[in-house]
This record gives sequence, C-alpha cells and structure tokens, in this order.
Amino acid sequence: MKIGVFGGSFDPIHNGHLRIAENAFAEAGLDSLLFMPVYMQPFKIGKTMCAPARRLEMLRLALQGKPEFSVTGVELRERGVSYTIHSLRTIRAQSPADAEIYFLLGADMLLMLEKWKLAAELLREFSFIVAARPGSDSVEPFAAYLSDTYGTRILHMKNELLDVSSSDIREKVRQGKKIRGLVPKAVEEYIYENGMYKDA
Repeated sequence: MKIGVFGGSFDPIHNGHLRIAENAFAEAGLDSLLFMPVYMQPFKIGKTMCAPARRLEMLRLALQGKPEFSVTGVELRERGVSYTIHSLRTIRAQSPADAEIYFLLGADMLLMLEKWKLAAELLREFSFIVAARPGSDSVEPFAAYLSDTYGTRILHMKNELLDVSSSDIREKVRQGKKIRGLVPKAVEEYIYENGMYKDA
C-alpha cells in the first residue's frame, strides 16, 4: 500500500494544490493521499495564519467528491511547531503494516531537507514525491545525492507548472480582485461569505 502525505498551510487551498495532488496520486500509483495542514511551521514561526478550523473547512469543501483524498489533523492536534518526522511517524503507526509513506513536497523544499528536524532519520525512513515548482532549477543531482547518502526513494513528478500561490490569493482578496478559477468554487464562496483575508 502506498500512502501520500501532502503537508502545507493551505491558507487557502487552491487549484494548484489540487492539481499537484492529482498528478502525484496518478504518477506514484498511490492508494490514498492525506492533506496535512500545519499548525505552525518551524521555518515560519511568528507568521499569522487563518484559524485551523477555517483551513480545515476549506479543505473539506475542496475535497468533496474526491474519495481518494482525505485530511489528517495530526499536526493541528499538537498545537505547536510541526515537525514532519514526528507527523509521518504518527501516520505510519496508524497505517497498515505494509504501508509505504510518501511525503509530497516541492522541488524548492527538497533542497532544504537536510536542514529539517532529524533529517537523516526522515530521509532514511520515508519516501518522497517531488513536484516541479516555478523558478526551481532541476534538483535531480541533489536528489541523487540524497538517495546515495541516505538510501532515500525519491520520485520526480512531471507536473504542469502553475504560477499560483496562497499568498497571491490572499492579496487579491485584500485588494478586492477576483480569485475565480484559482480556488474551487466552494472555497471561493466560503472565503467571501466569511469575510476572510480582508486584512491579509
């Protein structure tokens, strides 16, 4: 069994996230994919995020009708700095014994992996799916180094490069600009109905 884990703020979740998840699911032959919203990222301590309940609701709305995708609140329950190694170990403990856990991340983040908490253990214990990102050069030489050094299994996606980000969406809402087509319709309606990101 192959289980994918897609971590992030998802503030808000957008169509780029969904496209990457769909590509990863197909290309890696995953059996399921978990969206894992972060409570607090170690490299972004002090950054203000939308309340966890709102981010969870936007995820729920975005994933309606997609039974292959679900949400895990493993990092939100900790209510502190989220470390990927701890979260993935928790997910592995809750999964079937034969499950292989794949962490989905962007090419830019792959280059930083050795700086993460317990990086050597993370790289030895889990597999990774790497999505191409706008502005990211080829990371295959570095991925090969990680595989040779730690025995890490790394799959490279051939995903379309979409220039959309949550920060841009928040700024558009703040400026009163349209976000149609950038987020699922249900998420767009939720943002406007709840007056979100007006002061982003």
